[in-house]
Order: sequence, then structure tokens, then C-alpha cells
Amino acid sequence: SYLSIANRNQQVAISNEQLASYKFLHDRVQQAAYSLIPNDQKQATHLKIGQLLLNNAPVTEQKENLFEIVNQLNIGKSLIIQPEAQIELAQLNLNAAEKARDATAYSAALDYATTGIALLNSHNWQTHYNLTLALHELATEAAYLSVNFEQIEKWADIVLQQAKTAVDKMKVYAVKVQGYMAQVKKLEAVKIGLEALELVGVSLPKSPQPSDIQQAITQTVSNLQGKKIEDLINLPLMTDVEKLAATQMLASMFTPTYQAAPALLPLVTCELMNLSISYGNSPFSTPGYVFYGMLLNSVFQDIESSYQFGKLAINLAEQFNSLEIKTHIFHLVGSFSIHGKAHIRETLPILWDSYESGVECGSFEYAGISGMVRYKYAYFMGQELTALAREMAFVRDALARIKQENALGCHQITQQSVLNLLNPSGNTCSLRGEVYNEETRLPLMKQVNDRTEVTYLYLNKLILCYLLGEYQQAQENSLESEQYLDGVQGMMSVPVFHFYDSLTHLAIYPSVPDSQQEDILSRVTKNQEKMKLWSDHAPMNFQHKFDLVAAEQFRILGNKTEAIEYYDLAISGAKANEYIQEEALANELAAKFYLDWGRQRIAVDYMIEAYYGYARWGAKAKVADLERRYPQLLASILQKNRTAFLVNETVFATGTVTSTSSSSSVSDSLDLAAILKASQAISGEIELEKLLASLLAIVIENAGADKCVLMLLQDSRLLIKGSIIEGSEPIVLQHLPIEDSQDIPLKLIYKVLHNRQTTVLIDATADPILANDPYIMRQQPQSILCSPILHQGKLLGILYLENNLATGAFTSDRVELLNLLCTQAAISLENARLYERSLEYSQQLERSFGELQQKSEDLQQAQLQIVQSEKMSALGNLVAGVAHEMNNPLGFIAASLKQTKPTFADLVEHLKLYQESLPNKSEEILEHAQEIDLEYTLSDLPKMIDSMSMACDRLKNISTSLRTFSRADQDYKVPFNIHQGIDSTISG
Repeated sequence: SYLSIANRNQQVAISNEQLASYKFLHDRVQQAAYSLIPNDQKQATHLKIGQLLLNNAPVTEQKENLFEIVNQLNIGKSLIIQPEAQIELAQLNLNAAEKARDATAYSAALDYATTGIALLNSHNWQTHYNLTLALHELATEAAYLSVNFEQIEKWADIVLQQAKTAVDKMKVYAVKVQGYMAQVKKLEAVKIGLEALELVGVSLPKSPQPSDIQQAITQTVSNLQGKKIEDLINLPLMTDVEKLAATQMLASMFTPTYQAAPALLPLVTCELMNLSISYGNSPFSTPGYVFYGMLLNSVFQDIESSYQFGKLAINLAEQFNSLEIKTHIFHLVGSFSIHGKAHIRETLPILWDSYESGVECGSFEYAGISGMVRYKYAYFMGQELTALAREMAFVRDALARIKQENALGCHQITQQSVLNLLNPSGNTCSLRGEVYNEETRLPLMKQVNDRTEVTYLYLNKLILCYLLGEYQQAQENSLESEQYLDGVQGMMSVPVFHFYDSLTHLAIYPSVPDSQQEDILSRVTKNQEKMKLWSDHAPMNFQHKFDLVAAEQFRILGNKTEAIEYYDLAISGAKANEYIQEEALANELAAKFYLDWGRQRIAVDYMIEAYYGYARWGAKAKVADLERRYPQLLASILQKNRTAFLVNETVFATGTVTSTSSSSSVSDSLDLAAILKASQAISGEIELEKLLASLLAIVIENAGADKCVLMLLQDSRLLIKGSIIEGSEPIVLQHLPIEDSQDIPLKLIYKVLHNRQTTVLIDATADPILANDPYIMRQQPQSILCSPILHQGKLLGILYLENNLATGAFTSDRVELLNLLCTQAAISLENARLYERSLEYSQQLERSFGELQQKSEDLQQAQLQIVQSEKMSALGNLVAGVAHEMNNPLGFIAASLKQTKPTFADLVEHLKLYQESLPNKSEEILEHAQEIDLEYTLSDLPKMIDSMSMACDRLKNISTSLRTFSRADQDYKVPFNIHQGIDSTISG
């Protein structure tokens, strides 16, 4: 029972050959059994259980059931007083803590580690140093992983005081750096990192001068002389433990120095590179290669070498096969290397892989940064904003749960920018909203010198202000962002900054004094030199940016021909590479160029394209801005929208059709014969399957559509019941919820479902509300008509039609025709439903009648079985009575015979004796017989015979009764062998 309390399914050895398995029937039974143990015996019981589990199980089972064993022993640990047993249990707790950490059970790992520490004393730092150090290191690590920052300081400080060597201190130093980063204490992280490096012989200046940086780079370049980048993977493995500790700490220093002390980053990078070249590769060499490549890019503009070092880091990380290293390297390569040679979209899966790997292995710092950068880059490449906002909200919650304040702040800046663009009525240029408040956050970030988050803040404000035409604010944010640009060096943010910085300064060029105009042109020229270099290596990311800035340069200089060429190049390049927001921006700037030139008709076309582009991006704030600033250029679109959503709305009422179209009567524009023919065809069908097929074929023929989808309301859900494409047979009796379909624009369907009004879109792609609908974006339909099917004010379904060949395909005439068809269809559908229900009821009645018949037969059979059971019961009682009646006389006879047999035997023996001894003395024999009461004995024989005769008579009566019963009920005849047995008994 004690063993079972510990583990309901635990098997324990009870002999060398046999295993016994104990299991409680239910948890409540286990609890009840446990409650029977006196409280003062429970600790001892658990201790005994743990000892039995530990000592009687094979080694493999001990590992599998480690948690169960340690849990039992820990409950009874206060009863363990022998130092050797305490050390043994501390070791078991260390093993359990490591197993829990590897299983991502970080809180449990911390509990096991601290329990193990509690079993030790201060002398164990001398007597059992390795065990004590390992427990404290694991407690520090588990505290970080379980986001318990106070515990990090507690256990790390003990290690730093007690550890014998500098190498033994490095692990907790690295954890302290990660803990400070998570709490946005980046300068403290840099300070503790430099302190740790001093212990392993690496001395770096706290405030490096340009000469220090130049010297470090020169030394590294010298060490790399004669070595190809791809050959560095063949360096031997680093074995010097002190150098390994140094590389680990240098790798931990990258993020804090990058974000808060960028002047120190080249020294950290070069020192790690030099250690790897001199002493061999280690797992921590991989980030050094990435950062050195980034350094080559930023200092020497060597993009090709930067990309090659990124590839080297990935290949080396694969050799070490560590999730933690993979998380770190994928973050660095995705953030710094790929966009220099490939489309930025290729960074997204790599960064997401880094995020997932980091969450899995507990590398929260790099997981958080990877998740943040992934969505920053998705924003830069023009991902649809509604979907982007939804995904970013999920990641924000995840970062908050693991308390990665460093990554969370930067992520929220981008998220707030997205939300601002989605809100047409808010203050778009200010990052004060539901997820971020620049007024409270910015002073704190400047105080801790978080250069990365400050850069992100000003860069995002620069983009928003420029898009919304607030050029003066845009310039102010540009100048502020430039001061902190070293906080994002090597990232995609740098080219994006130079792009919007150039556009902003070119926008204010006409309004500034001549002296400042020269400075602006010089500034833009320098930006363009960098952009040209980037576009030469990754034209898919940067060429259209270069072209658009060039077009703006030519505009302000009055070179109209060149400006026209470069506007079109920028538009086509952005479109080809799917930078939808920058395609829209290029169209907008071209429209403004033509408008200033007096070419309003051309400006209209470009502005309409810009309007559509921003709508597809989902930037409602920018769409509203264009409508407000350029109503004359967008008049045709705005009129179409009003026509689509107001003029062409037809309203169903019971029995009537009203329309705001200009048609005066139905007969003026419709073919009455066609109407009658279609109406008769629809009304002539009563079966739902045939009706649906007929209705779809008629609609596709008469409504001017090339696709038709019919949805019916069933159990408060709208289901697709049929569809048809021109030239093919209708597909009917579908049962697909509209939410699961990819063949209809759900926003429009929901609109018609709620307002029950027919909606006609002359040009579906022109509608700003539907422009970002996934179906509209994918299929680009030209004309759409969506109409409710109503009967007596009750919604039966919705009819959806589209034409992919022409805009304005659904004229008012066709709308009225469709309304008439829908009216007739509503009646026919209702009739078909009634018919279908009647068939169902008929079939149900038939099924019910058949079930009743079956139940009646079952009842009769049950009654017969009851009668038969009663008869069997009666027969059983009769047989029991028979047995009782037979047992009594037979028992009497058996007893009498048993008593008579020895008497006759004695008599016979006496007679034989007398005959042998006195053969001639018959008289004496007779006299002796009298002496032994022979006369009395012989006189009893008739009585016994009479009794036996009476018993036989009773048996005869019983046999007669059985035969009578058998003749009376043919179904339950007494078997013949019973009669035979009775007869033989009587004869006997």
C-alpha cells in the first residue's frame, strides 16, 4: 500500500524473477488510503517508498522514474541525517533539475536545484565542490528561465564568492548578462560583461577611441590574411578552457554592446574573431563570424564578404547541432546578412525559426529579438496591415509572458505604427496608443542609452509623418533618428532610414533657404551613394528605392524627362518585388509631380493607382488622407464608391422590389418572355436538387455573370449549397460553411447578411473596404452583385455573382431581373423545403411504423419469454419439491439399511461361530439366539420392509405427477431418463 501511494503504476522488484504491480482503482481510493497513515509517519513512509524505488529498480527505470523517486525522498529529507545520504540526495536533485530544465519545466528545475542546495552546508564547497558548484549554476540558470530575476542575483553572487577559478564563474556571469538584458538594464549588462572578461585575461576599454577600433580591425584583418572565408570552418576545435570561457562571454556581450554601447562592438567582435583564428572554433565563434561580416559591411561596405561570413556561421552552427546556437545564429543571419543579397521575405522564415527554437530551448533573449525583427521586416516589405496587426498581437503577448522587456518595447513600436495606419481617425504621427506610449517610454530609453529602441521610435515616426505629409515633423524625427542610427547598424532599418530621410529632405527642399538647399542635395547624394551600393547587391530590395529618390531629385531640379523615367522605374520595380506600400508611394509622388506640372489627367491615373495600393496594404489612415488632400484627382473613384454602395443598393420588401436606379419600369428594359420562361422553369421544380441546378443555370444565363454561388441559411448558419461557373455544370447539394470557403469575399457576404440589401460593385477592386479582402486580392474580380433571397421578410439565403471580364457588368436592368428571379426562387425554395420536409416526415413515419412493428414483435417475444420463464420457474420449484420428497424416504431407507447391515452381519457371524463350534447343538443355538435378542431383531424386519414399501409408494406417486406434468405441457417434457431413473430407484 505504501508503494502504491507513491505511484499508482510503479512496479517494484519483489524477487529476482518476479515483478509485482500495484494500482489503485481510483484516485479517491488512493487519497483514502493515504489519509489512513498517521501524520507523524507520513515522512517516514515517503522516505521508505523513495528508498525502495531507488534500490529495487534497474538503472534504466531509475532514470525514467527519477522525478517520482526524488519527490518521495524530498518529502522525507528531514529524516536523513547521514551526510553521505544527504550528498546522494543532493546529487539526485541535481539530476532531476537538469532533466526538468531539458524538458522546459523551468520552475520545477529551480525547485529541485534549491532543494539540492538546502541539503548541503558551507563545508561542501570544499568537500564536494563540483556538486555544489553545479547546483548553484543550475539554480541561477533556472531562475533566469523561470523569469525569477531576484533568484538570479541570489545564487549568482554565491557562485562568484565561492568559485575557485575564473572559468567556473563564467556561466553565471553569462546568465546575469541575459537577466539584465531582459530587464532593459543594458549598461549594467555591459559592465558585468567587461568585469567577467577581465577575469579570463581579456581587457577591453570601457570608452574605446577610434584608434582602438582601428587597431582591433587591423589586427583581425592581418590574422585573416591568406585565409578564405569558407575555409575557416575547417579550423580545429578550441580546447583551452579559459579561451572557451572567454569566447562564451564575448558572445554574450554582442546584444548589450550592439544596443547600448555600439562603440565597443567592434572590439568585442574582433577579439572573438582573433581567439577563434588562434585557438580554433567553438560554438561561440559562430556569432563572431556574423558580427564581423556586419562590421565589414558597415565600415568597408563589403556586402559580399558579409554575406559569406553569414553562410559560414550557419554551416558551423549545423556542425555543433545545438538549439541554443541555432537560435543565436539564425537571429543574427536573418537580421544582418540575408537582406544584403536576397529578398527580405527570405529572412522571415529564418527569424521565425530562431524564435521557435529559442522558446523551445530557453534562449529567450534571442527568441524575443528574432520575433521582434521578424515583424519589423514584414512591416518594411509591405505585408497587409490587418493580418500583420493580428500576428503582432500574438507575439506581443508571448514576449510579455517570458518578460523580455528589451524585445517587447521595440516590437510595440512597430505594432503601434501598424495600428496607427489602420485607424483613419487617430493621430497617426504620434506613437501614443493602446500598446505604446512614447511620452513615458522615450525618457526611460534615453536614460539607459537603449539606442536600438530610440532609433526604432524615431524611424517609425519618420515614416508615418512622411506618409501623412507632415514633412517638418518627419525631418525632425529624421535628425533625431540619425543620432542613434548606430543602434541598428547592419539591419534593414538603415537603408529604410536613408530612403525616407532622402524623401523627407527633398520634400522640404522648396521651402528652405538656398543655403540649406545645397546641404539637402549633398545629404541626398550621400544617401544615394549608399543606396546604389545596396541596390547593386540586392536590387530586389533597394533598386526601386534608389529610383524613387532619383525621380524626386530630378523633380526638384526641373529635369522632367528623367523624373518621368525614374518614377515609372520605381513603380515597376516596387510592384515586381511586391513592396506594395512603396509602389503606392511612387504612384502618389508621380501624381503630385504631374499635378504640379499641370498634367491633371495623367495625375488622376497615378493617384488612383496610389489609392488602390494603399487600400490593398490596409493603410486606412493614408487612404483617408488621400481622399482629403486630392478629392479632385479621386473624384471618379469616390463617385464609384458612392454608386457602388449607395446608388445601386436595391432594397427587398415583402412582395415588392424598389430600386434607386433610373429605370422607370421593368417592362421598359426587360424581355418579358425571358422572365416568364425563367420563372416557369424555377417554379416548375419541387425537388431541391433539381431546383438548385435549374436556378443556378438560369441565373448564369440571364444575369451577365460568369460565376454564381448560392448560399442558404440553415440552423442559423450560412452554407454554400450550390455553385456554377459559366460553361460548366452546376455543383449542387454542397454543405460548406461560408467561413471554410475560399471562393467568395466574406466581408461582402457578411454585409449583405446583416443589412439584407442587394449590393452591386461596378469595380470590385476600387472599393477601399474590400480591397484588402483575401479573395478580392487573389482573384481581382471586375464586377460583383450580391443579393439576399427573402420570403415574407425571412432571409432564406444569398446569391453571389461576379464577372471577371468587365466592370459595370451588372446594370440596373440585370439587377431588376435578378430581383424578380430571386423573388420566384424564394417561393420555390420554400416550397422545395416544405416538400423535402414532407418527404422526411413520410420517411420518418415509415421508419417509425417499422420500428413500432418491430417493437410489437419484440414485446410479444418478451411476453412469451416471460411465460416460459414462469413455467421454468414452476418446473424448478416442482423439481425442488420432488427432490425434497425423494430425499426424505430415501434417507430413511438408507439409514435403516445402514443400521440393519451390521446387525445382520453380527448375527451371521454368531451363527457361523455356533455352527462351527457346536454343530450338533441346534437347541443351544436357539437358546443363545434368544439371549442375543434375535427374535427381537427379526421382528423388526417387517417394519423396515413396510417403511421401504411406503417410500416406494411415495416415489411412484411422484413419478406419476411428473408424467402428468409432462403430458400437460408439451414444451417442457420431463426427459425420459428422469422417469427411467425413478423407476430403477423404485425397483432397487
